[in-house]
Amino acid sequence: MADVDLQAAQQRYSSVAVVLHWVIALALLGQIALGFAMPKGRAADFELFQLHKSIGVTIFVLSVLRLVWRWTHRPPQAVEGGFNGFLAKAVHTLLYAFMILAPLTGWAIVSTSPLKVPTMLWGVIPWPHLPLPDSMNESFEETHDLLAWIALALIVLHVLGALRHQFLVKDGLLRRMAPGGSAAMGFLLLLLAVATFFATGMYVANQYLVPAMEQQNSAAAAPGRVPLNASPTPAAEATEAAEEEEAEAEEPGAPPIWAIQPGGRLGFSVSAGGDTYRGSFSDWSGAVTFDPDNPETADLRITVRLASVSLGDATMDETAKGSDFFNTSATPTATWRSTSVRQTGPNRYTASGTLTLKGVSKPQSVNFTLSGEGLRRHVEGSAGIDRNAFGVGTGDSAAGLDGSVALSFAFDATGREP
Repeated sequence: MADVDLQAAQQRYSSVAVVLHWVIALALLGQIALGFAMPKGRAADFELFQLHKSIGVTIFVLSVLRLVWRWTHRPPQAVEGGFNGFLAKAVHTLLYAFMILAPLTGWAIVSTSPLKVPTMLWGVIPWPHLPLPDSMNESFEETHDLLAWIALALIVLHVLGALRHQFLVKDGLLRRMAPGGSAAMGFLLLLLAVATFFATGMYVANQYLVPAMEQQNSAAAAPGRVPLNASPTPAAEATEAAEEEEAEAEEPGAPPIWAIQPGGRLGFSVSAGGDTYRGSFSDWSGAVTFDPDNPETADLRITVRLASVSLGDATMDETAKGSDFFNTSATPTATWRSTSVRQTGPNRYTASGTLTLKGVSKPQSVNFTLSGEGLRRHVEGSAGIDRNAFGVGTGDSAAGLDGSVALSFAFDATGREP
């Protein structure tokens, strides 16, 4: 083992360098954990994406300041030569490179994304996009992910090196980068940085990633789920024909009137490249007259207040309300009405109606299922909407969006006889 210069080990970094080191270390470990744990391509979790961008730019700025400070203020001399000294210097140099390249590649990913999401640092400061071709997006993403794994390896080496000096070599090296020159304080900050990584990863995974995976699994495994624009099967057609014959034999009475109960969900999703973005509306209502046994007597009306759209991110919400998308100032509501409902299977129905959105009215069918009995029912359904037919998404921010939007809804309803 190369000789250790104990006198050099006692030399300390300046107070500015110490503060920048630990602030960057804590932010960096939290940022890496956030990047690994957060769901990808879910608009409902876009606040995490914006937070990731804000932290990344902050790390970039602090890293530049750290480099400038290092170039203008001579750091303490190295404590080891030979291979150990070379390894320590190489790890430091590569960590500096990562702290610059990782934010830059992240910035490049955002700038070349098919969906041009505005970046607002900490929800306040607008951050521009780089003039890069969208075709490079995948390359930047792969590089960004690779850098994160390389950084983890470098950080592990850096931490092991510090612990080796502190507990094996016993040269008090932690004092060099510790507030007040206290090795104990340096060790506590080191533990805090490691704890930040694991705590951030566990929290984000439990709060966002696991629920997202469970939602996807339950949606895929849901029995009786109706595909968008599904056609009735031969068995369903036979069932429908039999029910129509029964209906002809009986004269239906006035259909029940249903009240949609609070707690329902009206959501949508749209693809953009390899990602899927999801949102929802919180303010919507309906007037439903419907007899499950005699669907041809139905009268369904749904009204959605477009300003209640939520994509999980304030910047994206405002973009969605703007003239390129819903233009809520000019067209505050969307309406859908159907008086043509047919049964396609046991508790399955297709409603053909008209959707009016942004002043444009087009035919729009909706598939839905019923569960429950009597005058207490649970409704789930879906539809595929051509956003281009209604002029939703006309600017650069919609350049990478798929033309088809998947609508889904679920709610409980209680009925009363007229």
